[in-house]
Amino acid sequence: MNATIIVAKTSSFFVVSTSTTYIIGAVIALLILGYLFYSLVKPEKF
Repeated sequence: MNATIIVAKTSSFFVVSTSTTYIIGAVIALLILGYLFYSLVKPEKF
């Protein structure tokens, strides 16, 4: 519940549209997926 309140407070400081938040979320998800696939392909570095 505290995390939800923190997210609500921080989102009120930055006025962004919903499409912008979707784009930011997609970029973060792609970065995480890329990292996971890279660690799958080259596991000796982790």
